[in-house]
Amino acid sequence: RVTLKVPSPPALRPRRHNALRWAVLTLGLASIGVVIGKVSTPSTSSHDPMSPANQLESITLPVDPVTLGSEQLPGANMENAPVASTDAPLGQEQGHVIDVVVERGGNLSKIFSTLDLPARELDQIVKLGDDALKLTRLRPGESITFNLSNDHQLQRISHDLGFDRTLHVVRGENGDFKSEIEQHPLEYRQTLGRGAIHSSFYQAAVDAGVAPDLVMELAEIFGWKINFLTDIQDGDSFSILYETVYKDGEQVTTGDILAASFINEGKLFQAVRHTDPRGNTAFYTPDGKSLERGFLRYPVEFSRISSKFSNARLHPILHEVRAHKGVDFAAPTGTPIRAAADGKVTFQGWKGGYGKVVTLQHDGVYSTVYGHMSRFEPALREGARVRQGQVIGYVGATGHATGPHLHYEFRINGVHKDPLSVALPEARPIPASERGRFLSESAQLIAQMVRMENETRTASLAGKDAPVQP
Repeated sequence: RVTLKVPSPPALRPRRHNALRWAVLTLGLASIGVVIGKVSTPSTSSHDPMSPANQLESITLPVDPVTLGSEQLPGANMENAPVASTDAPLGQEQGHVIDVVVERGGNLSKIFSTLDLPARELDQIVKLGDDALKLTRLRPGESITFNLSNDHQLQRISHDLGFDRTLHVVRGENGDFKSEIEQHPLEYRQTLGRGAIHSSFYQAAVDAGVAPDLVMELAEIFGWKINFLTDIQDGDSFSILYETVYKDGEQVTTGDILAASFINEGKLFQAVRHTDPRGNTAFYTPDGKSLERGFLRYPVEFSRISSKFSNARLHPILHEVRAHKGVDFAAPTGTPIRAAADGKVTFQGWKGGYGKVVTLQHDGVYSTVYGHMSRFEPALREGARVRQGQVIGYVGATGHATGPHLHYEFRINGVHKDPLSVALPEARPIPASERGRFLSESAQLIAQMVRMENETRTASLAGKDAPVQP
């Protein structure tokens, strides 16, 4: 078995777990650990995040296996993965196996040329249909496997399309190629991450084994009850019940948050996930009250707040004191900007110091402004309706800006308000028609989370370091 590295074209932005999201989390790791969830009055004693005093535990429970449908999960980066050698033939094929790791600047044509395979066969393969056409969109770090006969004839190409699917292009007995998709059953397990906070919520959650994107999501869930920038206190604690996805007994990714609790200054906050019959998902209190508001508190994933709302700020470019009637969220260029609430696009274009800017009107009373964009979402138009969370543009530094950030303004009847502290109405509670089903599901999730919390406490008292398994 041989491993080659072949350059590939620039990576495209993946569907859900996009590269920009991870860029925000990676580039802003140190800042996020301080800004998001830092205790307001840190302890004077030294902090060891891995010490027993942090009470960080995790536990995983298996649930019924679930096979994903057509949704594509992000593929693993295989560039540094070890390649297992094997002398066994694949099916009835004889010959050898070559694993190709794609690098920047290459494509399928270059791979065929490197392997000295006929260009006419490449042409036949890419014409097999949409599935085979995916081989022309390889990204850096992805792996593709070639099975060759002893006389160097291509027998099979295999390429993972995600954790749950593998594309195979196979030569038939008549010499023609055909493509097929192999489905891989995935197992969902319920996992609990819990811990006590002594430095920052972000660091405590990561130390508890919680994935960074779930930490961000938890901050969003409780964002209207807890201000993670100012309210976190030493000794606060949290529990997160979430799904982990396994393939062939190995964890490949994390799934959704199912339920969560957060104790802030002695007050308990709880959340449960609910999906309505129309497929809309939101988080509620166990008795059915919405944890959301009509508006997002943070319309962009950011690494830090570079400038707060102020009536007197020294302008970094104009060098004069003037009001700063919004909040600046620093983030890498190209980070998606989302509509804070349902609304209508009343302006899209260039406006002085704002640079490329979008203004949304919401329900006649509220309006929001998004400035310094690098570009607009291509489908966006003035007069169009947008939904909460819909991407409307991307972070940039157009207009009067010293670096890439989102300048975000919030107005009530035309009057500017501080986006970080303005009081907003809650979203609607669970409808009466769904209340019975919701209460039943909610009770089960909270009971499961409490039971797993008790098991981790028991394991801690018993002096066990490893996660407790049922």
